Amino acid sequence: MSWGLCRDCKWWQIEPGAPIADQTLGLCIDEEILKFRVRISGNGGCINFMRGEPARAEGSASAPPTAEATR
Repeated sequence: MSWGLCRDCKWWQIEPGAPIADQTLGLCIDEEILKFRVRISGNGGCINFMRGEPARAEGSASAPPTAEATR
């Protein structure tokens, strides 16, 4: 595992039209973290980082997030 920013992680899920940016809010869909329904910005990060394009689903930025994981 390696540390990285959410905006560069495949486990970060954002709204369909949202920009990939530091202040964009989304849902962490890593299977270890998903059960906690963590809403986090693009400049957040953790050790479960996996480089890739963020997933997209409606409700990912809601408080609390209402989207289901798309991966």
